[in-house]
Amino acid sequence: MIDAFFWISFFLFLYAYLGYPLLINILSFIKSRPIKKLDSVNLPDVTVILSVYNAEKMIVDRLNNLLDLEFPSAKLRVLVVSDGSTDKTVKLVEQLQNERIQCIAYQENRGKAYALSQALQLVDSEYTLFADVRQQFQRDTLKELLSFFHDPKVGAVTGNLIIADGKGTPGLYWKYEKNIRLAESRYQSLIGVTGAVYLAKTKLIPKFLPQGLLLDDMYIPLQIVLQGFQVKFCPTAIATDKASASLKEEFDRKVRTLAGNYQLLKCLPWTLNPAKNPLWFQLMSHKVLRLIIPYLLILMLISSAVSSDWLVRSAFFAQILCYLLAIISYFWLYRVKGKSNIVLTFCMLNLAALKASMVLSTTPQNLWKRR
Repeated sequence: MIDAFFWISFFLFLYAYLGYPLLINILSFIKSRPIKKLDSVNLPDVTVILSVYNAEKMIVDRLNNLLDLEFPSAKLRVLVVSDGSTDKTVKLVEQLQNERIQCIAYQENRGKAYALSQALQLVDSEYTLFADVRQQFQRDTLKELLSFFHDPKVGAVTGNLIIADGKGTPGLYWKYEKNIRLAESRYQSLIGVTGAVYLAKTKLIPKFLPQGLLLDDMYIPLQIVLQGFQVKFCPTAIATDKASASLKEEFDRKVRTLAGNYQLLKCLPWTLNPAKNPLWFQLMSHKVLRLIIPYLLILMLISSAVSSDWLVRSAFFAQILCYLLAIISYFWLYRVKGKSNIVLTFCMLNLAALKASMVLSTTPQNLWKRR
């Protein structure tokens, strides 16, 4: 029985990190079809929603970047929502005195979900482009996103976030994740999007988001999928970003994301029903299974430690070696040289998943509220 626990955990672990990515890539090549480009004539109206908090150091450059997109100026406007900023963010936006920019400001920091809900009440354009203040778009990003809407079944399209190298960069793991997203997009539809760069048909977007929602970039796409539309990934719609300043910052960001997955499953219980969720297979394989991997790893460690089978017992020492390598990598490779490796990244991500399950009972504000 002990050995059975080990092998079940081991094969679920292998499926989550190797089996599913391989399977979804195979399925994507079987089912994929070429995307036809949308005619650049008669481009639709687009509203950019930019939710910000104390962004005085970045807001002017970011707005200039958005206004400089390769798109007819008469068809593009930017809606800035200041979510309780206490610095000069609002003043700097107003000083631009640009008729294409509208600013909403309120005093209390209430979170991105509330900010988006306020903005969505004012959007009357055919498409809505969601952006964050930290990133920069290439000039053709919006047109590249729009090109996917030639297919009437497409309800939203996310872009390609490229993260510069740095102490907190997810590095190889982020490339691995994007490969899975591209395969899911080709096969059927994405589960979620990159919140910093995605475009959606306005009529499909819910006008109000749940208070304290952590993952609007999964909640909105899943609501679009529920209406019978697909969410795609556009590799040529590029947004660039800096890496997290430290591994701790990246760890905290991952905890918020994974806790948001738990919150989302509770908020949208239909997603766990294969009869109602057309993306049930992807959701369970890509997201839900990842949440329980830390517990599978603990079960693997304990079961292999007490097993009498030589093969299973040898796996115990292999796991110990892996964790020791992660500790050495943290103190020598990361703390001294400012670099990471796949073992350290793997352990950091699963520690974040473990912590996310523990903080689920706390209020969402403890995860997103700035202090």
